[in-house]
Amino acid sequence: MTQVDDVLRQITRLQSDRGYSDNEMAARIGCSRPLYQRTRTGKIPVGGTFLKGAMQLLAADEKPVNASRQASLARQTGETDINITLDIDGRGRYEMKTGTPILDHLLSAFARHGLFDINIRASGDDIHHIAEDVAITLGQAFLRALGERRGIVRMADRTVPMDEALAFAAVDIGGRGYAVLDLAFDDNDMPGLPADLIRHFLESFAQEARLNLHARILGGRNDHHRAEALFKALGRALDAATRIDERLRGELPSTKGFLEG
Repeated sequence: MTQVDDVLRQITRLQSDRGYSDNEMAARIGCSRPLYQRTRTGKIPVGGTFLKGAMQLLAADEKPVNASRQASLARQTGETDINITLDIDGRGRYEMKTGTPILDHLLSAFARHGLFDINIRASGDDIHHIAEDVAITLGQAFLRALGERRGIVRMADRTVPMDEALAFAAVDIGGRGYAVLDLAFDDNDMPGLPADLIRHFLESFAQEARLNLHARILGGRNDHHRAEALFKALGRALDAATRIDERLRGELPSTKGFLEG
């Protein structure tokens, strides 16, 4: 069997396995549908354009999707010094050192329940700047680690209770940063972290990660419980949305053919 015969055999098998139409296969190879059909069925010889495109398609199909979804980022400004490492496909291992125990606690809950491996070291002139820049850098780390976002589930939501509190988070990793937040806090039991910084953190994170985030506090009296339930819900929603759906076989979860951003 010649190389050309082998390529044709593999292309035919790929089309059958993936369920692609002739139009889809032609687009992936970079030729017209009639040319694809006539070449595949042996009515005309294999041309150089077809062979090159077919071999590139087969090579790309063999590559694992998002094989290493990791990122390491640093952000240094006149106000803060932030260093973050992230592994999306982790086991929920974490080390948080922001200088504010309650922020460390919330980020740890996010990592643990999202099954993300996250290491954060942050210092700065005040808690507002630290929380803001951690959110920015963490969002950028997710954006970089997800890469082209091929094969991901993309959208998910989770609701999490904690004692009297109940929180909800929904995400769409679609390339457009937007946050809609309904957060009822009373500024109690979160020493060192003003409640409004939770809002600012989530807005900054969603913008930099280029995802839609809808988050709500559905009930509760204690702000510690409300915030912790919210970060757990966000972690679990992102865990579900970033998972690889094998049925997509590396395709983008979009009717546009690309994700913005």
